[in-house]
Amino acid sequence: MTNPPQPQTWPALTGFDPDEPVLPADRRVTDGPDPRFGDLPRWDLTASGLAPNLNAAQAHLRFDVYPDGWVPVAKTLAMAMLQPVHPVVRQAGIYRSNRPYKLKSIRHVLTELRYLAEWAATAGLSEELSAWTHADGEAYLASRKARSFSAGRSANDLLRHLGDFRGLLPNGGLSVQVSPWAARSSGEVKTPVIPPETFWPLVRACWTYIDTFAADITAARDEITLLDTRGPKYREVRPSTRDIDDALDAWLSSPEAFVPLHIYTLGRARAGDINWDGLGLCTTPGLSGTNFYGNRGPARQLRVRQAIGQGVPTRYGYSSVQPAAVERPDSTHGPWISGFDRIIVSKELTQLRNAAYIFVAIMTMMRDSEVQSLATGAIGTHYGAPAVTSTLHKMQPHGGTPQRWWVSEPVVTALKVAEQITLDENRLFGAVRESVHRDLTGFDQYEQIRSFVAWVNDHSPQNGLERIPATPLAPHMFRRTMAVITANEPDGEIALGITLKHNAVRALANATTSGYAAPTPEWAKEFEHHAKEAAAGELVADWARHAQGDHALRGPGATTFANGLADITDRAKTTVAIGNERMLRALLRDEFATIRLGTLNHCLGDPAKALCLEGASAAVKAGGPIPSMCQPATCRNSVITDQHLPIWLREESDLVDKLKDKRMAPVHRQRLETQLADVRKITHQEPK
Repeated sequence: MTNPPQPQTWPALTGFDPDEPVLPADRRVTDGPDPRFGDLPRWDLTASGLAPNLNAAQAHLRFDVYPDGWVPVAKTLAMAMLQPVHPVVRQAGIYRSNRPYKLKSIRHVLTELRYLAEWAATAGLSEELSAWTHADGEAYLASRKARSFSAGRSANDLLRHLGDFRGLLPNGGLSVQVSPWAARSSGEVKTPVIPPETFWPLVRACWTYIDTFAADITAARDEITLLDTRGPKYREVRPSTRDIDDALDAWLSSPEAFVPLHIYTLGRARAGDINWDGLGLCTTPGLSGTNFYGNRGPARQLRVRQAIGQGVPTRYGYSSVQPAAVERPDSTHGPWISGFDRIIVSKELTQLRNAAYIFVAIMTMMRDSEVQSLATGAIGTHYGAPAVTSTLHKMQPHGGTPQRWWVSEPVVTALKVAEQITLDENRLFGAVRESVHRDLTGFDQYEQIRSFVAWVNDHSPQNGLERIPATPLAPHMFRRTMAVITANEPDGEIALGITLKHNAVRALANATTSGYAAPTPEWAKEFEHHAKEAAAGELVADWARHAQGDHALRGPGATTFANGLADITDRAKTTVAIGNERMLRALLRDEFATIRLGTLNHCLGDPAKALCLEGASAAVKAGGPIPSMCQPATCRNSVITDQHLPIWLREESDLVDKLKDKRMAPVHRQRLETQLADVRKITHQEPK
């Protein structure tokens, strides 16, 4: 094995050109500004594609929040994270994953950098990070850990980034060595579960809106829209005073006459007062609410009140739609709402949109960004079952990746209701009303979930819905709660697997379908090629660390993996100049053609070494290792990198804590001790 190249052998750093585009052309997935490295005070990265559940401000990276000396550090960090395969980054000898960081991750790092700059000013340290000592880094980390668990983790992440990218940073980089974050974990999922007393009333309220109220709300909306077309703003000739009085008298003396009342208090409108705008829409031709004010207004108002006194009925709202009758919690029976007018229809349309959003998020277990990516026309079928097409954003390139989710018939109903009320064909859960004051393209999901609960409770029991307890709610809690429910119902794990089909749709489809849906050998090779290319891109970071003398590999397969990386280093010297990203990936792809990258370990994929295939038939072995039967601590295919190690350290810590229980049954203690011994084969192993 040859000696790995030393960092000082890399070409001299030239830095980023001030006119360098922050976003490469292939990363611009939508319209937006084209920021340059030298731009101040911010970079607007809208063109990179923002998940629909994020607001436009979250596409901005601001640099006017740092002291002047820290601005180059912030911009260089951001640029390197946005373009990890940029020639300048490679020339600096930095080989991390070729996958660009998400905007959220970059914003997180830059926010922590502000705290570091503030702490440095207090501690009397300059922005020249190369002058900092290891004790300085440890002091900052300790100060953040003392604040909170999350602050300590953020500080650890920032110091590691500064160390990883030190070859790029102006004035030299930070040479402080920071260990991987290995926080103790209880093993519990941190996302709260919605209590049953809140969850079931919420689901029932959403479905009632979708299944019962939606028809009334949309019918009233359509009717009021039609009435508006008969109003004065659509007439070319302005009616005379006599025409207005005749129209009012004709309406008040007609058999179908009524006087509409306000349903909702808003602005100058008071619930129970006469709705003059609504009355104007009832007449023929339609009048304006202003016709009941001014010089002739008092006399007309008097005639209306006299007509009420003479027997003309009043009615809440002015739509002819008769609300559906509901059974109320107090056993009474009656309409779910008193009537419809413009204000109440606008309010109810918003809550109908909220009900559909909550119901879809719960019943599909899609993430918030995925639900908000749904557009009109998303409903279809996949292998004969109802499915929707949306965009998967998590762990995907900028702009996301189209994906299908199988859904149930009630979800299809909810989505069809959402299609009827959205104003933007690209946003099924966007704005449902127009505004001249601001661009209402989307909605704040947290605010609107609270709004729906409050609206239901404010109108219970008339609406037939039981009150929903005031519990903190968020989209990620819907997914967590449904996971708990499906796991505890009969056949729940099967149901959960079907619901979470976006994690295994291709495997499931290939196993259960044939004919036209079966891939040809050529396409099968294409899919395998893309998988190998992706794996090679991730291995670039492992190769770079090994080539620079950073030995952090563990596991029974560590020596084999290290020898393969060393072989790549040798071939890179003789066949291609180091820094040629494309050729480097090709070498890695060929060397590790069977590798599978995982959360707990990497599997080298050699059937002859796989414990999971011991005793298996030749046909089974031909399919390669079986991930679900992996034994990472003992299989000769298993490789543990520094990315995997924190998980093993947490597992070791958890097992040690559990074994402190002196009341534990001997059989359970023996099982945990065996597990601990296996884990320590990794954590106590000398890195290769």
